[in-house]
Amino acid sequence: MYQRLFQLEQEWCMIHYPERPNGFAVMIIGDSHHYVDEKSSFWVQHEARYKWIQELTAKGYIVYYSNLYGANWGSDQAVQLARRLYQHVKRNEIINGKIHILAEGMGALVLKNLYPKLEQDIRSAVLLSPCVSLYDHLEQEKEQKFFYKKVIKELSFMLKMEEEECEAFISQQSQNYKIFQEIPIPLYIVQSMTLNRYKNQFTLIKDIYTERLAKGISTDLFFVLPEKRGSLGGKIASYFSLHEKEL
Repeated sequence: MYQRLFQLEQEWCMIHYPERPNGFAVMIIGDSHHYVDEKSSFWVQHEARYKWIQELTAKGYIVYYSNLYGANWGSDQAVQLARRLYQHVKRNEIINGKIHILAEGMGALVLKNLYPKLEQDIRSAVLLSPCVSLYDHLEQEKEQKFFYKKVIKELSFMLKMEEEECEAFISQQSQNYKIFQEIPIPLYIVQSMTLNRYKNQFTLIKDIYTERLAKGISTDLFFVLPEKRGSLGGKIASYFSLHEKEL
């Protein structure tokens, strides 16, 4: 597997190439601490996640992602850059224009706002322990003042508004997680069995799962034990391959 770093809008990005391409690509949208810098990336340095990338490239997928301004919390700026990254890779690589998305944690907030801009270009999506509602995450963080202040500070920076305004702005979006109930693409939600950073999201995830099933939209919910996380790459690759019948 060959990989390279490049910059887009001054943000570092990384792309991993398979030895035998299958013509399809996966965009990873990482969690708030999933960095890419001039030397490496969180996904390369993290043993289990790097194994997932290796398993995806072994199946022929081009895999790519960006630093996306770090803790972006689904901001417009991050969504625009994700869209630009999609266009950049589509233009420069020999791939099918309809991609798969792998979004972890906060990455689900980016996907939620990216989908309307790329709805004809997304084939399927896997959500890993997703944060589907920023409002509910903020409510959870209020229990721990230090983390709450940290998130508010990050939001203030990304949204370009005063910290006092952020909470009111986010409160207006308390129901927008329901977008995931409507998105017609196949969705595979992988939930960690251990308490993760977004533990309060699971009630909403169950709502999303139930609503999508009732509407007949392709949806799977899978629980993973910590010791089984290493084998997720193969499962994700198999899921993606199910949704490549139509080019």
